[in-house]
Amino acid sequence: MKILLTGVSGYIGKNLLPRLLEKGHEVVALVHQTKTIDLPASVQVIEGDLLDAKSLGRIPTDIDAAYYLVHSMGYSQGNFAEMERLSAINFQKRLSQTAARQIIYLSGLANEEPLSRHLASRKQVDELLRQGSVPVTTLMAGIIIGDGSASFQIIRDLVEKLPFMIAPKWVSNLTQPIAIQDVLDYLILVLDHPACFHKHFEIGGPDILSYKQLLLGYAEAKGLKRYIISVPVFTPNLSSYWLYFITRASYPLSRSLVESLKNNAICKEARIRELFPKKLLSYKEAVHLVLEHHE
Repeated sequence: MKILLTGVSGYIGKNLLPRLLEKGHEVVALVHQTKTIDLPASVQVIEGDLLDAKSLGRIPTDIDAAYYLVHSMGYSQGNFAEMERLSAINFQKRLSQTAARQIIYLSGLANEEPLSRHLASRKQVDELLRQGSVPVTTLMAGIIIGDGSASFQIIRDLVEKLPFMIAPKWVSNLTQPIAIQDVLDYLILVLDHPACFHKHFEIGGPDILSYKQLLLGYAEAKGLKRYIISVPVFTPNLSSYWLYFITRASYPLSRSLVESLKNNAICKEARIRELFPKKLLSYKEAVHLVLEHHE
């Protein structure tokens, strides 16, 4: 198949690319600037700006499917929701002019109201992509566990830098982390699968844990003693600065994550497990895989 891959310089995209090539797919990578990225010679690289509809005319018309793996969550200037809205509109309009028969979109778990600005924008992108003529398959994930994941990097930084944490009350909220390996598996499995067209799937690992348990679980895997006390006095601003100063996350990214953490992020349906039965990595297994990679 001829696959259009967006977000190839991002965490998910750069890990998905080798899998697509291993499967024998022809990959066309849409990048903002070709001079800033180094890709295998077998990959066709085209320049395009999702905010510039005219530039998307370079997308070949004979593509079979496309992965939409871009977002503006950590962007520090302008209105990220408006940027995401315009990008989605331009993308679906161009894809509707091609032979593509599927768009695969990786979104966040947005099944608990009220939604944060980030998750509301992710949901709007999904709705806009579906206004085109190309069937959309949406995978909705919470925290992704892997080396390079922004959320996991925050967990690692907090645990490794702070033996004792006075933490915001959201550390008691629940999440359903999923290993990067399982996310990539699902992204490949839904490709060109008719039962996945026009569908939403919530994806998560086998464990439902509080954010405090995520932190302590990482500490245990590293052999570190850590103590966490949650207090109710952290405002969103204070929480954002807490992450910004302690971790490597930018302030816009920290702010977006904190706003999303006010809700539980757990799957409320498991249809994808019925469609593609597979053993999912536990949080502990996923963390150990990351640590083994660094040893």
